[in-house]
Amino acid sequence: MEKLKGKDYFSFGIGNVASQLSWTMVSSYLTLFYTDVFGLQAGAVAILFLVARIWDGINDPMMGAIMEHTHTKYGRFRPYIAIGAPLLVIFTILTFSVPGFGSVGNLIYAYITYIGLGMVYTMTNVPYLALPAVMSNDPKEVNKLNTAQMMGMVIGMIALQLCTLPLVNYFEGIWPGRGYQITAGAYAIVALPLFWFCAKNCKERITVKKEEQTSTKESLKYVLKDRNAMSVIAYTTLNMIGMMGRIGCATYFYIYVVQNFALITVFMMMPMFVGAIVMPFGPKVIDKLGRKKTLYVALIFQTAGCLMMFFGPYTNIPYLLLAHVVYGIGYIGGACGSSMLVDVVTDIHDRTGARPDGILFSMNSLAGKIGQAIGSALGIAIIGWFGYVAGKDITNEVRNGIQIGVNLMPAIVYVLALIPVAMYKLED
Repeated sequence: MEKLKGKDYFSFGIGNVASQLSWTMVSSYLTLFYTDVFGLQAGAVAILFLVARIWDGINDPMMGAIMEHTHTKYGRFRPYIAIGAPLLVIFTILTFSVPGFGSVGNLIYAYITYIGLGMVYTMTNVPYLALPAVMSNDPKEVNKLNTAQMMGMVIGMIALQLCTLPLVNYFEGIWPGRGYQITAGAYAIVALPLFWFCAKNCKERITVKKEEQTSTKESLKYVLKDRNAMSVIAYTTLNMIGMMGRIGCATYFYIYVVQNFALITVFMMMPMFVGAIVMPFGPKVIDKLGRKKTLYVALIFQTAGCLMMFFGPYTNIPYLLLAHVVYGIGYIGGACGSSMLVDVVTDIHDRTGARPDGILFSMNSLAGKIGQAIGSALGIAIIGWFGYVAGKDITNEVRNGIQIGVNLMPAIVYVLALIPVAMYKLED
């Protein structure tokens, strides 16, 4: 098989830049938009996120099955990236819009648009994340591909965190009430050609013939009965609870606890900036330590960073910056989970002849969404339980709740994530 070239890694990484321009906007600012602009109560937002993830339990495996049984001259995965990208633009704009239908009508609208956004994101992102499994059978190339997509994630997140609040404030000054909508829409439109560039250039070199294809039921059986597959899925769930749960509520911490609005962008960007520095060393670290030990190191750094923010002087800016640097070093393990999934696909294929890559990656995507929803819902629920109400005075009790939801809860979850990592038994 022909070796991958720099263009292949670059094209694949660009796909995650595009993905972050949509989904990081959602994960970072949608909760705040829903409570402080759209007008939903914190409890209603938490329920919305959980209901959407219940639907994903049906939608994501269905997408995986469709992918596995697709056979075109462009491959099994790439067509869905090309088709899903423009739909993602439309639903991103709709999700960040306030329709003015009244309290009940607005809530129904939020359910329709947010669930619809999750569906088209699945249609675009699950095939994208599965591409390394069909682009190369060389483990080192797979590590580099997944490092490239993690680098794309970090670059996209840095750009978004750097620009979002200034853009929102700028557009609010021109079109009051539409700052989030215009900003989210602009990001989605920029993401569209990036998705198409990725789909065009990331060739699928490993093919599955129709006669070799297993049924959806058999693919599910292979995945659900595979200890290593379920270990990676469990790790993904817990990691996303910690990471996206913190990101989804972090703005409350910086606004109401740190009380430094001017540095929100710096704090939100710092872990990603550190990640952009350490990630290029990821493949070498993985080669030396192995994927499991690399994940152990990453989770320890992430836990330490969260605990530093929870116990430390939260108004001491240099100390908080150091805590964010420690947290950001944990991004060194970003490529490990996806590379483990490729190993699982290869292992199942070697043992059984089946290749349930669509189902496996869709279930891992579902795990990530469930983790994100649980993390965001748990974080906002904790904050609401301690008495946070938009526009009301922030008491010390509310600040303690924000600290628990944003920093302590993720630290506990990262420790729990060590368990499924330890259960993963495939050799690198």
